[in-house]
Amino acid sequence: MNFLYFSTLAWDEAGGAHNPTQMARALARDGHAIVFVEPQPSAARSAEPLPIDIVALTELGMTQMELRRAWYGLETGELETVAKNLLPRIVEGGTRVAIFSAPFDPFVRMVPLLRANHFQIVYYAMDDFAAAPALGYTQFVAGAQEFLARESDVVIGVTPSIAQSLERFGKPAHVIPNGIDLLEMQRSTARAPDVMRGELTLGFWGTIMESMFDAELIARIAQNHPRWMIHLLGAVDPEPHRASIRARLENFPNIFFHGAVPHDELPRYAAAFDVALAPFPDNDFTRGRDPIKVYEYLAAHMPVVASYAPQLETLPYVYGAHSAEEFEKAIQRAASTRLDTRAIDQFLTQQSWAVRAEALLHSIHDVKISASDSNAARILPSFARPDADAVLRYARRLEQELDAVQNWARELESIAQTRTSGLERMKRLVPLPRFHSGQAGGKRI
Repeated sequence: MNFLYFSTLAWDEAGGAHNPTQMARALARDGHAIVFVEPQPSAARSAEPLPIDIVALTELGMTQMELRRAWYGLETGELETVAKNLLPRIVEGGTRVAIFSAPFDPFVRMVPLLRANHFQIVYYAMDDFAAAPALGYTQFVAGAQEFLARESDVVIGVTPSIAQSLERFGKPAHVIPNGIDLLEMQRSTARAPDVMRGELTLGFWGTIMESMFDAELIARIAQNHPRWMIHLLGAVDPEPHRASIRARLENFPNIFFHGAVPHDELPRYAAAFDVALAPFPDNDFTRGRDPIKVYEYLAAHMPVVASYAPQLETLPYVYGAHSAEEFEKAIQRAASTRLDTRAIDQFLTQQSWAVRAEALLHSIHDVKISASDSNAARILPSFARPDADAVLRYARRLEQELDAVQNWARELESIAQTRTSGLERMKRLVPLPRFHSGQAGGKRI
């Protein structure tokens, strides 16, 4: 099969541990050709020797301004250039499948064109995108999600709640959870980092931001248990318009921010932790998630405490909590539990990305492709319906970028002035040598 995989996550984001990259790799290992479309070029695009072609929207003809507008839920420009440059990258012959991991407006607008080019359309929802706008994720437009769910030949969610939510658009939905690369995440035999240990040593890794991390929950744990050490690994406050996690927690002496850590270093840190934390906020988006970090925690043989995520409580050694008090007690329970690591490994073997790819292939096998109309081979107009808040966020972002450029220009100007002043002083202190105008070659007399 020839797969066209649309991802709003970069190929190398989180070390490439996320669903689209891992599923693309698993499908390629099974012999299928992949064209992987990301928003902007990844810094690292290692895919060799797999048959994977990685390309960004901005490499296909979308401007940075158009992409930025799409990310803020605003209308974007024409996509004819993108489509013209994308379609020739698809291998000729064989079954064609386009997988959409999210209802991102520039991707969804190309569905009729792909349909006319004999693509089977698959919507494999990574998250509950219906709940995303409430958290400020305006790049996922409700109209785009509805169109994609109705037009897809196969609809899939990573959790039962997402699948059930998508079925309201009229088609049955499969459930294919996230997966794990077991060998990559098993505990490292290398020396653990020198981290401060306590009566209990607790660890978290992932993006540390207000929409996905409950700072108040962690503040309560840190305050009530000053002898427990809490280590937070990951980028902190990447979206400046949100409430700052660092500002809320940085004054606790038993909370440590380690910043972004390379993905392959995480097993070394895991060796220092007694319990892994998943302090998710209490919202609909959380209750629809299937966080890959939980599989990674288990692969590193750590018990896990997760808040407001009932969908995770069926996993072995994952202790759920639905209040701050429950979260605190669950940590103590997890820390006192003796893990059966063999049972964990046996469970995770069935959660591999290869198993997930097999389930995906089974879901699309023998599915009849919806009839296409060559006269409808067009790119749709934008689904964007931005509200005032989205426009204001976009304007503030542009102002921040303008301020950054102006500060950079002032800094360059200051450097230039300093160097010019230094050169003038040098001229006064050290007179320039004089040359005889009639001497051949300008030799000094």
